[in-house]
Amino acid sequence: LSAVKAPVCPLPPRPQVLICRNYRGDVDMSEVEHFMPILMEKEEEGMLSPILAHGGVRFMWIKHNNLVRPLHPVVFSEYFKELEEESIRDNFVIIYELLDELMDFGYPQTTDSKILQEYITQEGHKLETGAPRPPATVTNAVSWRSEGIKYRKNEVFLDVIESVNLLVSANGNVLRSEIVGSIKMRVFLSGMPELRLGLNDKVLFDNTGRGKSKSVELEDVKFHQCVRLSRFENDRTISFIPPDGEFELMSYRLNTHVKPLIWIESVIEKHSHSRIEYMIKVSREPGRASGVPPTEGLPVALAHPWPRALASMRAGISWGCHLFCLSVGSAGGVARHRKETPPRAPLRWCHFLGGACGQAQGGSPERLPAR
Repeated sequence: LSAVKAPVCPLPPRPQVLICRNYRGDVDMSEVEHFMPILMEKEEEGMLSPILAHGGVRFMWIKHNNLVRPLHPVVFSEYFKELEEESIRDNFVIIYELLDELMDFGYPQTTDSKILQEYITQEGHKLETGAPRPPATVTNAVSWRSEGIKYRKNEVFLDVIESVNLLVSANGNVLRSEIVGSIKMRVFLSGMPELRLGLNDKVLFDNTGRGKSKSVELEDVKFHQCVRLSRFENDRTISFIPPDGEFELMSYRLNTHVKPLIWIESVIEKHSHSRIEYMIKVSREPGRASGVPPTEGLPVALAHPWPRALASMRAGISWGCHLFCLSVGSAGGVARHRKETPPRAPLRWCHFLGGACGQAQGGSPERLPAR
């Protein structure tokens, strides 16, 4: 990263640069003027991507609270809570200090917000005489954890969060089936503890000659910087001195065949130029989908996009809930048979398999006819 210009306010009538920092000087600062025209052009063409190019310059950006910026807002949000145009103007001095510490000559240096808060503070402090010394966490081998941490009660919380990605063709064939997961931890331990975590990794089982029936093959594995990679390469053990508080230890992907939690089939019939009918069928085998017991309620929200010229709509379901909303996830609580029909609204059908709105029976399919 030769130069970082952040953030840019994209609101009309005239976008303007709020904060910028040129780390090396090999990129002309006038290049930022080409960013907004390219962004709006790609947005109109429907070809928007997080990386835009102009000549030999690449713009990497995300949008956050009507601000277009190339840096993730997590660090700044730890300081200002709400990252908006006004908070940037009010805290520009601290932002410049953070930009200088986050990057060194264009290379990422210290990105942990907890470590940055040790020497970039928002409170006054008494000046100490003598030669200035950097914080110990910056210079020691474990830069992500401070020394002298003490707790009355040592606790560690570990959460494994997984999502299933399933791509099915129009004729019902499974094109891709994978699990994307992450391991998140909350650590409240005293001192400098060393933790070890073992997984039923296929590579480990192959090397040790143990059974493979319950092993998994991890792909696209990404670790937190605290993990000793050499130890993991040798014996597949995750050994680390954790940061204090909450962090993501690792993320991974399992490219394996997974039984779908639910199965969705849809049939579209066009009866005339102004009338179209959808039949959406949802089913699930009890107790067969990833070990989900048949008595446990599984809430499922199905979002169905409708044509922009939608004038009226009729939907009928045997049980469950359905509602209209302007965008997926914009609706609040789900009321039974609640209907809202604003123009250009996709239908969000909230269905509960064995939940409060109805009782699902085994693998019997549930249908949503909509006209």
